[in-house]
This record gives sequence, structure tokens and C-alpha cells, in this order.
Amino acid sequence: METRTKKMLKTAAVLAFGLSATSAFAVDACKDAMSVPQGSGHSVNGNQTGSISGTKWGFEQWFDGGNNSMKYYDNGTFEASWSGSNDYLARVGFRYGDNGPGKSVKGMQYTADYKYTKTGNASYGYIGIYGWTVNPQVEYYIVDDWYSKPNEQYVGDKFGEITVDGATYTIHAFVRQQEPSKTGTSTFLQIFSVRQTPRQCGHIDIQAHFDKWNELFTGQQKQLKGSKGGQSMSLKFGDVTEVMLMTEAGGGASGSVKYSYFDMSENGQPSEPPKEIERKPFGGTAASIPGTVEAENFDEGNYGVTYSGVQGASGDDGDHDYRGEDYASVDIVAAGEGRAIGYTAADEWLEYTVNVAQDGEYDIVAYVSNGSGAGKLNLSLDGKSLASLSFTGTQEDWNAYEEATGKATLTKGEHVLRITIANANTNVDYVKFSLVGGDNPPQAIAKMLVASASATYSVFDFKGQFIGKVEVASGSSVAQAIKASFHKVGVYMVKNGNVARRIAVK
Repeated sequence: METRTKKMLKTAAVLAFGLSATSAFAVDACKDAMSVPQGSGHSVNGNQTGSISGTKWGFEQWFDGGNNSMKYYDNGTFEASWSGSNDYLARVGFRYGDNGPGKSVKGMQYTADYKYTKTGNASYGYIGIYGWTVNPQVEYYIVDDWYSKPNEQYVGDKFGEITVDGATYTIHAFVRQQEPSKTGTSTFLQIFSVRQTPRQCGHIDIQAHFDKWNELFTGQQKQLKGSKGGQSMSLKFGDVTEVMLMTEAGGGASGSVKYSYFDMSENGQPSEPPKEIERKPFGGTAASIPGTVEAENFDEGNYGVTYSGVQGASGDDGDHDYRGEDYASVDIVAAGEGRAIGYTAADEWLEYTVNVAQDGEYDIVAYVSNGSGAGKLNLSLDGKSLASLSFTGTQEDWNAYEEATGKATLTKGEHVLRITIANANTNVDYVKFSLVGGDNPPQAIAKMLVASASATYSVFDFKGQFIGKVEVASGSSVAQAIKASFHKVGVYMVKNGNVARRIAVK
């Protein structure tokens, strides 16, 4: 909500497509340092706009209430903080004059590269590209991240989508009815592109969104949801008066942002379209049931076809070689009994071609962890709900894997299994299916378990008889500790909290 440059927005939603999260551009804002030194800092006082000396860019701070501050630097990076604000905005980028004729986006190639960190919370808040147009007056957003995930109540109905920069964005339109705007109190159109899963760094092909909006919105009249009940509105994108990287937070918000990378161009490099990847089982063979479906071995194929909702946030913690560049946005981590899917978003899903050997009832065991708390995996087969597997999680410990269990009836033949991760930050190692009362593949035995922190493990023999406890220092092998304590090779079961695992001691 801005007065003058005000808005009262509160949302947007997003989808993603399978372009790799690693950039094909000359720079990678997620990994690279800026080539231009940060330079001097300049504090912004009150509601203020201005130019960043030595650049083509300007800045703006606007707020309604609270204690707030913004500081921008000579290279365009900035930081801001706010406390108790009804609405707060800080932004940098191209400004062409609030009341001027605007600038046509035809023939342009607007792009932005950014990296930032944030703290705090807000009833609503958006991070991404923001601006206004004239002829007609439109307020627009490209939402890459948020404080509270948007929904259609505030961004309006979906009119389309665009796949770009490793994600699918849903496109929405909404009408602000007699609300503050650039020209005072007026009724105006809002257009949103909203990313399915949030990110805190990357490349934004702004022009791709402008071009898609011009393709979708050609002046047609449509009934829209609105701030005061909605109304019919002409849908058309105008000439831009600003194109800026923005942080907004409102509703009694308190928090901060710090941008360590910023670059914006009117003639940048467009994003490359994703290549088509043929759908097929990982390794060419369907996973066998009874048996274990390894989470990292999801089917080959494009984003939105065999997987969706990934974040590409694992950085140096990720195993980026296992699935290669085509799946660089999928976070595979060394965890559990080998590899696991990690750094997950809520409602992220992956699909697997499976071959069920025979009809029957199956026990299902998923090996999962979540340092944020309790969670759930939802399984479906050929688009039909199969089972929901709940687990408790272990606060602040993503190495504390546990079993989430359930049952389901399966039919013989080849199927597509989908694993949907209901809760963010869930690590998934595998899902195992065992035929009730039937012959099942032998359970894999972990040859080595390395303790992530100093811990006490209860030890049981292969018959399930408790034989004692071992103290294991952080980074040490549990198997070696068992051998040192009991002086006997063999297969043991060890348990720490909710986590139980078979260990081979040699």
C-alpha cells in the first residue's frame, strides 16, 4: 500500500519448470561476487526517491507508519529494515518519471540479477520486480519470494503461465477499486507473475514476462476480482514508468533485507528455453515393487512432468553431479543411507515409474527427516491417492532419519508413483514397499553410520535382544564403536531417539 506510489497488494502464487537453477549467463548471482565494488553507503530519510550517482538507476523508500530505514550503495545493492510498519517498500532500478509518458517495452530486453537475505515476518510481503505503467495505468509484480505466500483472493484469477528462469510463474489479474495510486485515488489494473517456489537469488528475464503479458492482455474486457468486490476491466499492459527490484512488507511488519548482488539492464541476456527431455525411468528400468524406491532416482523428464516445486537451494551441501546439469535445481544431499532429496518446499513432488510384481496389500516405509518438526508424505499411484505417511521430525536435526509407515493395496503391472512432500524442509531418503505375507527383497544393511553429533545409541542383536549402549563422538563411525565395545562382528540394530537402523559390523 503506497499512497502516491502506493499499493495495497497482498499476494501471488508460483510454479516452476525444469530449467537448471545454475545460470547459463555470464554471471551467476547466486555464486559470484559483484565485479563492481560496493562503494559508499547512502542513507535514505523518510519517503524519498532519487538517483544513484554514476548509474542509470534510481531508488525509492516509501512507508506507512513504523520505524524504518534504507541504505543504498554506489553499485546498486541496498539494505533496509522496518518495525511495526503498516506497509513498507524499498526498491532500486530504472525510473522514467512518475508522471511522464512512460517507455515502451517493445524491443527492450529488461533483466535483473540479484541475491539477498531476509529476516522477520509480515502479513503480506513480496520480493521481486515491481513497477507502474501508463496508458493504461497498471501496477505490476514479478514475485520471486514473499513473506506470506499469496493467493488468488488478492492477486485475482489465473489467466495463464510462463516458464522461464527455471520455474513456471502463474499470471494473474486483479482490480484495485478507488485505491491510492500514482495519480491519486483511482481504479486500476494489477498484473502478477508469481513463482511456484520462492528463491533468494538468480536471474530474472523481466522482458519475457512483459512479452507474455502483452500476448495475454490485448484490451479484452473481463470481470475481475477486486479490492471492493470486483468489476469489469479492460486488460492491457502499458508503457513502463519504472522497472525496479523491490522488497515490500506490510500488516504490522518487522524485519530486514540485505542485497549483496544487484544488476539490472535494459539490454540484458534473455533466458534460454528448457530443452525437451524424454520421459523414462531413471537408469532405463522401472523400480521394482516389492522393493525400495530411492527418492533421488525420480524419472527423467522436464520440470512439471516428472518433478515440480524444487528450489535449487542446497548450494555446497548438494550433490550436483549425481543427476547432472539437467536437474541442477533438484536438491540431492548426502544423507540417510547414501543420498536423499533435501531442501524441499511444501507440495514439492517427484514421480517414479514402478513395476509391481503381484496384486496384494503392501506395507510402506518411508525413511525421512525434518529438522523443522512433524510432517507428512502423500503417495499416489497413477493419479489416485494411495497413502499418507506421517512422521514427528527432530527439531534442528536433519540427520535424524525416522520411519513413516502406512499400508496400501497395489495391482500388478507398471504404474507411476508420485511422492508429494507436504511439509517444507523434509528430507526423503527412500520409500520401501513390502508385500504382506509374501517374499520380499532383503533389507539393505548400512555398512557405516557416521554420527552427525555426539550421541548415545542403544544396540540390539539380530534377534532384537538389547545388549547395551555405545557413546559415539560427532563424526565417528557407529559400527567402529560397536566393534570396540562388543568385540564381535555381525549385524546389529541401533537406535537413537526415533531413528532405528541396521548396521553391519565387520
